[in-house]
Amino acid sequence: MLCSLCPCEATREAPGYRLWVCENCWQEAEGGWSRVHETVLFSRLAKEGLLIPDRNEANLLPRLYAPPADFAL
Repeated sequence: MLCSLCPCEATREAPGYRLWVCENCWQEAEGGWSRVHETVLFSRLAKEGLLIPDRNEANLLPRLYAPPADFAL
């Protein structure tokens, strides 16, 4: 399976976004997902019917995200 963000092999799931990414993309997103990837992230959230998470202190989408507990998935 390919990474959802680059042409590398995916090695882990970004659970809040329900997509698979490679180790490099995962490590690079430690402080938040690059704005370069926002189109893919927003598209995936919309496809899965998930809420868009609040941006972090760096004004980026957080790498780790869980919908609110009362959000009906």
